[in-house]
Amino acid sequence: MKDLHRAVDVMHHPYQYSDLDLEQALEAIQGSRLKPFYKEYYKRLYKRILQCKAKNEDVEEKIGYFGG
Repeated sequence: MKDLHRAVDVMHHPYQYSDLDLEQALEAIQGSRLKPFYKEYYKRLYKRILQCKAKNEDVEEKIGYFGG
């Protein structure tokens, strides 16, 4: 990802972007000059996003973080 601002936007609005965009955003953030604290924050956020997506795929007819 060329722009760090876009990478951060992808992480904060994951429902608007593809899984590939999420993965690229995490890579861009980890390769940036951000402080380690922020890199760890976004790594954990990425894991939570994946957990939410997996949970929503497993449960039918239940509205969750990504709209069910």
